[in-house]
Amino acid sequence: MQPIVYGLEEEYGEELTFDRVNANGEPGRTLLRTYGLRGHPSYAIVDPEGKSLWSATGLLSEDLLRTEIRQSLQ
Repeated sequence: MQPIVYGLEEEYGEELTFDRVNANGEPGRTLLRTYGLRGHPSYAIVDPEGKSLWSATGLLSEDLLRTEIRQSLQ
């Protein structure tokens, strides 16, 4: 999944901030609880106010991730 995420970060990095957290420590555990994420890998799109716009857990396709990013930018 890392190559996909890094590619999307290159593509959308000027419009979005991509953060990576370790779920085995803080602040990762708190973020997982806050956004209801369970398991690895987990993804969340969060607006500037901290509201979750979309989240998912598991292996996802690049097309799905790109679609969710595009929708969140509208």
